[in-house]
Amino acid sequence: MKSFSITAPQNAGIALLMTLWVLVMLSVIAMSFSFSTRWGSASTRNFKEETKAYYLAMSGYQEAVGYLLSDKDGMVDYLDAEGNLHIDEETKPVTGSRVTDEAELEIKITDEGSRVNINVADGTSLKKVLDYVGMPPDSEQEIIDSILDWKDSDKEHHLSGAEDEYYESLDPPYKAKNRNFDSVEELLLVKGFKPEYLYGSKDVRPMHDLITTLGDGSININTVSREVMELMGAGSDAIDAIFKQRTTEIGGARQIPANLVPGLYRTASSDFRIEVTAALKGNRQAVKIISIVRRVPALKGFDLQTVYWREKLEDRRG
Repeated sequence: MKSFSITAPQNAGIALLMTLWVLVMLSVIAMSFSFSTRWGSASTRNFKEETKAYYLAMSGYQEAVGYLLSDKDGMVDYLDAEGNLHIDEETKPVTGSRVTDEAELEIKITDEGSRVNINVADGTSLKKVLDYVGMPPDSEQEIIDSILDWKDSDKEHHLSGAEDEYYESLDPPYKAKNRNFDSVEELLLVKGFKPEYLYGSKDVRPMHDLITTLGDGSININTVSREVMELMGAGSDAIDAIFKQRTTEIGGARQIPANLVPGLYRTASSDFRIEVTAALKGNRQAVKIISIVRRVPALKGFDLQTVYWREKLEDRRG
């Protein structure tokens, strides 16, 4: 008896492998398309929510601007115990947080005239600030001299300071400004000055909220912080006496008590920082607008000039 065996053609195995590869490739393409679609939808949703948050922040900013323009008393601006800026005794502050079912909005107005102006500060005043924040002693003189060199008009550097020859050796190179600072963030360009000195660390207090680049150097007694008064050398009794004037019943000091705290020479201010943060509920990204405006007298009330503007996205996680 004869036996027969049937052998499958080799082409059949190759065809099967090709079919499997085609199925794998189609699956990859389908998954890639699905991921791309989901990513596109998420991007569109995020853009839509960021746009809504931006216009919400802009509405809060316009509310703050309207508040500053509505001042009925040009002789006094003061902070209450909660840190809200009052422009007169009648107008209700607009600062604080507002939360709805859909969004969160926070408006903050602070007085630039409550801070130490580094553009008019001499070496002694700068040392008071650096001592107060806990600047490392071995860095202090270098930073003081470098700040003075950065803002003075000549090309001669102080003993531990720096002029063009130092900054031009950096990568990338740049020149010493030899003019006043335009913003406190400009300190990060100065020799020896580190970000932690401006924003704080576990060893150094933040300097950012103690200093400004605006004004004539006089400080508003009604808005100055406890920290600034302490670095100016004010005692606890003088500080407590000043804070007792900041109530809605008293409405702030309208004249400067003699020799209370040297350097407090104002009861009203003209330069204000507006910070507005807005976010939709459930969105981790918040839109923040930071502006500094100058209030100037006009034929009818006041006008505002914008001297600083910044917009940014903030991550609200943690």
